[in-house]
Amino acid sequence: MPSYEVKIDKEILEQIAVAETMHNFVLESVPQRFLTDTDQKTIVVALFSLVVEHHGAILTLLKLGRFDGSAFALLRPLIDAVYRAFWVHYCAKPEHLAAIRKGDSPYPRLPNMADEVDKHMTYTGGLFSALKPHIKTLHGYTHGGLEQLGRRFDTSGNVQPNYAAGEKLEVITSSTAYLVILAVSWCQIVDGGPPEKEKQSELIMNRYNELFAAKP
Repeated sequence: MPSYEVKIDKEILEQIAVAETMHNFVLESVPQRFLTDTDQKTIVVALFSLVVEHHGAILTLLKLGRFDGSAFALLRPLIDAVYRAFWVHYCAKPEHLAAIRKGDSPYPRLPNMADEVDKHMTYTGGLFSALKPHIKTLHGYTHGGLEQLGRRFDTSGNVQPNYAAGEKLEVITSSTAYLVILAVSWCQIVDGGPPEKEKQSELIMNRYNELFAAKP
């Protein structure tokens, strides 16, 4: 395959920088000390840690400019981990938690998990169920479907990654939004009090609104 010159749009780099600022703010703001005194907390914080890592990897890969496909492939696992975290917190029964600890996978399929989670998170306006029409596309990005294969050629037919700037921006903004919503909930879970009175989650949301309210 021929080598190619890496070109990254200025807008992409600017949005990555904004997302990295949010990423770092989340890490600074979430609880640094907490008790993993229940299976739910242990599993949720493990999933949150995975989401943080996926988000950082997506931004790094896009910033390098040579690994866009790998960045896109990570979006589905990131979102899946967020869904699983909320499902564990709101919906999982003791036998589900025991199964997870044994290495089994009692999670519902992603569309069903979205419906179950949305019943407990009415304040998101159906955010989770709204993703359902896009699950097949996300699956294709992760598993080498046409969504990936069709973007391995430039307009001249050369073998060269060809991901649109708008698509990259969507990956950046959506992955950051999912990171933030789980970070907010993790702060509230650790606090254990009324969610609306938890201060760190409020700080995270305020910072997110500052950085992204005017963004597409």
